[in-house]
Amino acid sequence: MVMLSPAVTAHNLTAWFLLDPDATGRDYAVLEGAIAAQLAVLHETSQVNQLLIENLGDIDLFIQAGDIVKGGKQDRTIGTDFIVPARSGRVPLPAYCVEHARWSPRRAEPVSHFSESKHALASKKARLALLMERDQGKVWESVGDEQRLLHGALSQDVRSAESPSSLELTYEQEHVRMAVDDYFPALDQAVAGAGDAVVGVVWAINGRLSHADRYGNAQLFAKLWRKLQRAAATEALGERRRRHPQGASDDTTMPLPTDAAIRRWLGAEAPAPSEGPEAWRTHEEAQLPPRTRLRTERARQGYRFSAYDTAVEAAGVAGADDAEVDAAGVAHEEVHGVVHVAVVAG
Repeated sequence: MVMLSPAVTAHNLTAWFLLDPDATGRDYAVLEGAIAAQLAVLHETSQVNQLLIENLGDIDLFIQAGDIVKGGKQDRTIGTDFIVPARSGRVPLPAYCVEHARWSPRRAEPVSHFSESKHALASKKARLALLMERDQGKVWESVGDEQRLLHGALSQDVRSAESPSSLELTYEQEHVRMAVDDYFPALDQAVAGAGDAVVGVVWAINGRLSHADRYGNAQLFAKLWRKLQRAAATEALGERRRRHPQGASDDTTMPLPTDAAIRRWLGAEAPAPSEGPEAWRTHEEAQLPPRTRLRTERARQGYRFSAYDTAVEAAGVAGADDAEVDAAGVAHEEVHGVVHVAVVAG
């Protein structure tokens, strides 16, 4: 059973860590580390909404929706969770532009491929534009909104003079980076204190549940923690003025949701008929070759996005006895192959 750690709050951002000492999902390389180690190449295609990913390593690669990749003819964000097998060759990968004003080399960056992936989309609006609306115009709109919120929070322009439309370069601005980094000490101390069974995190901003990510094992979470933390802190930074319209102190106590409310929001506990959250309903399922299955679910409280590795699913079903498959049904399917589950508040 997944447990919740005690809450930890940094400014207007609160985290609860998801703990599962029994999680045994397969481990994967991640995009940031694979590109840095030259074990993955993300190729520019001159098509805004499709890139080519090539896994050169001996370990399967997990790419998370919202990962931002820097370089090419314009910075992009990855449009879906995606599993890339080891030694994959070039595989098509959905993407969206997060730098609409450039279509040429920048500085000495390579134009044929992407040089790094240190950030992910921060705002809830951007994530839903990507995963639910799948609309390039909505993604661009969310980039502009995020830049405006950060500008308001810092009372400084956050756009880069070199490429004002680049969300990546906004995140790299020194005054943005320093303000985001200020959230890290309390969160880093808390995740270290939670031990080696952390498989995910739930975030609240200004006391309201925002989003959550859960992974198949603690190793994968650990590889992604800094990127998850940076994205959540960036979103919270942009929302700080909404918390303090009258200039109230950042130390003002925020009422937080209870553990039971969080578990109901995640879907780990069924809500009572009189309570707000409701059961998740499947909205869409999709297969993305070579090895990704996606499920999108909706409920009154928001959206849930699950990604499965079909090779692990197949191996799990083949290795189970008939009684286990018959008795568990869909629940058995959830055990085998789940790589990532994201919940975003509606």
